[in-house]
Formats: sequence, structure tokens, C-alpha cells
Amino acid sequence: MENALVADAGMMRLLAHPLRMRIVGSLRVDGPATSAILARRLETDTGQTSHHLRLLARYGLVEEAPEQGRGAHGRERWWKAVHDSTLWSDLGVGGAEAATVVQRTARAVWDQAIDTYHADVARQRWSPAWQRAAASSDYVIRTTPERLERLNAEIERLIREADDPDAEKVLVVLHTYPLR
Repeated sequence: MENALVADAGMMRLLAHPLRMRIVGSLRVDGPATSAILARRLETDTGQTSHHLRLLARYGLVEEAPEQGRGAHGRERWWKAVHDSTLWSDLGVGGAEAATVVQRTARAVWDQAIDTYHADVARQRWSPAWQRAAASSDYVIRTTPERLERLNAEIERLIREADDPDAEKVLVVLHTYPLR
């Protein structure tokens, strides 16, 4: 798979919906699913997931997965993500506002994942080893745009190197912004 390139404000607004963002993320991370499976994964209802899946399909972010079958009664529609990740280009003035909304939605989705982790820790669902390994931190450095690009590329290389498909899933969220 490749990256989805968001090149217009309409597609950006489509992704600004938290449930749509979570549906695409779930299909990428957890694999193909029906609207009923997604509803259980995301704690919503099948009607909502069906509606949002159709919208996402219209923009080419998800597609039907007929290779998964149609179920015992031939009525199940399986869906899968089309891309590994989503990138967007400079969309101009109207696009900047849409990008801000998408970024805000993404942060809310990430915060929800972090809150779920901490709730699971409180319920003792993660081992002490995972609790020691999990981390949140921030650093303020002085650098140039070129060095920041190299730093981001190196961090991405290390993340890809650490990836083990047979191990536990780990959310890595990285933010690098200039600060005044």
C-alpha cells in the first residue's frame, strides 16, 4: 500500500470527523472488517459505521474487501483501508483551516488512545514491563529546518526498525513544531 495524498479541502473536511478518522485507523491497524465489527471495535452503532464507510469509499480511502467473503447469508460487506497513511499538501487558505480541524481531530483521537492506556494501567491490564517502557516526554531544542527534517527522518527510520509484526501494537505520536 501507499500513502493517501489529500489534495483538496473537501477530502480534508471528510477526514476531520473523529469517527471517520478512527474507522480508517482501525482498518489500517486491525485489518478488514464489516460495519458490525467496526461498531464493536469503536463502540458505536452499525448504522453510523456503514454511513461513514460509504463516505470514505467515495473519496477512495477505504474499499470493499470481497476476498473476505460475504458471510453465512451472503450479506456481509467487508471493508479495508486503501492506504497505509495519510499525507496532505499545501491546500491554500481554505485548506489551512481544514488542515487545522483535521490536526485537532487527530490529537483528540490520540488523546483518547492515551487515556485508554492509562485506564487500562489503573485496571492492571498492562504488565510492569509495558508500564516502564511506555513514555510521554517533550524536548525543546534549537535547530534549523534542515536539521529538523533530518531528525524527523532519523526518528522515522528508528520507528520502522523497531517495528515487529509479531509483537504488541504501540502508538507512536510525534510532533515537531517551531516554538516562539
